[in-house]
Amino acid sequence: MQSLTRESACLVCGCSHMTPHLEILQRCSGCGFVTARLDAPVDVRQIYEGRYFTGEEYLDYLADEPFFRKNFRKRLRELLRRCSGGRLLEIGAAYGFFLDMAREHFDVVGYEINPEAVRHAREVLGVDVRTDDFLTAGVEDLGGPVDMTVMWDVIEHLERPDLFLAHIAEVSRPGALIYITTGDIGSALARRRGRRWRMIHPPSHLHYFDRRTLPQLLARYGFGTLEVRSVGVARSFRQVLYSILVLGLQRPRAYEALKKFVPPAWGFTLNTFDIMQVVARYEGTGSPPRSPGA
Repeated sequence: MQSLTRESACLVCGCSHMTPHLEILQRCSGCGFVTARLDAPVDVRQIYEGRYFTGEEYLDYLADEPFFRKNFRKRLRELLRRCSGGRLLEIGAAYGFFLDMAREHFDVVGYEINPEAVRHAREVLGVDVRTDDFLTAGVEDLGGPVDMTVMWDVIEHLERPDLFLAHIAEVSRPGALIYITTGDIGSALARRRGRRWRMIHPPSHLHYFDRRTLPQLLARYGFGTLEVRSVGVARSFRQVLYSILVLGLQRPRAYEALKKFVPPAWGFTLNTFDIMQVVARYEGTGSPPRSPGA
């Protein structure tokens, strides 16, 4: 695994001048892209194969299925306005909730690291989610060229998002669409919160895009951006309490005391304007991927 250190070249523009930013991050002097400044290699599978969905990041991803499906239902309606069918690929498919909904309209396939999430997707929902390395998958492995790729809150976790975008381009038809959601470090809330912005927690979040740098990265691999906008997210009250009290303040006893007053079904939808959705179209031109050592 590559170590993302202060000397690493910018994944967006290739600039080699990265300067310290917000204590634990680094910022490109050329384009402003922000990424983690780590002193050791990142073992991505170790992070996500364990209790990531059941305590380390999420309280209980499976228990919050109704809230995820509410988010995905709205996103599916939106993407169907641009593409009504074909082959859909999801990177970071988790428990398969989105693919389960999308397969009514698309031939679907997904990739996910966590084996328990993949087991649920395959055995309970019956959707094609794989633990294989997507970067080694050919068009024939996917059943044909891709018409739509989605990456819901995933790109910030990928050690080399540039290589993923390059490979998505390789397996996509000309005109194929890609939908990405991720945090917007250039948003008003992120700038105001600074180091305390809730999205800043490497090594699970490695990369921090804004409305300029993500379209710039997409363009390198032949994707022309069609739309960038902020989106709201449905969440359970218990997940919010867990994130604040347990993950943030390290006060599990306070969470245990309060959760008894909060039914699992309670939740809300809120747009804090620091989560962006980027929609782009593959135009068939772009740079070849750089080697992992670049």
